[in-house]
Amino acid sequence: MSIYRRTMSKIDSITVVNGQDDPFAESVARLKAVESVVGLVANMAGSPESASFAMTDPDRMESAYRHSFPMTQKRFDRGCDDLAVMAQSGAKALLQLNSAGRGRVDIAAQRLMREIQMSGRLTLDLLKK
Repeated sequence: MSIYRRTMSKIDSITVVNGQDDPFAESVARLKAVESVVGLVANMAGSPESASFAMTDPDRMESAYRHSFPMTQKRFDRGCDDLAVMAQSGAKALLQLNSAGRGRVDIAAQRLMREIQMSGRLTLDLLKK
């Protein structure tokens, strides 16, 4: 039961806002929360791989964010929000299926991982251009 509580706290942490007035910091915090949940999804998928949104150069990414057009900033923030919703709702659904005795959640978990990885890449690519 404690594993379930820890897992749920990871999932619920995705939507918790830092309370900062810095949209970039909140978006990056959301990406880090998604990364931690993806570890759980990877475990359900039986896969050693997980999504990593580690920015190779966080200062450069922040600079690109700050110097980009407001529309690009909003698209990045919205992409992080959408990714968080996808990871949160998908992980909760997988946990419910698993606890209901549905045996084969690995295929659904693999699909969720692919979607998260693809959306994460597209979101990060907004700041690489």
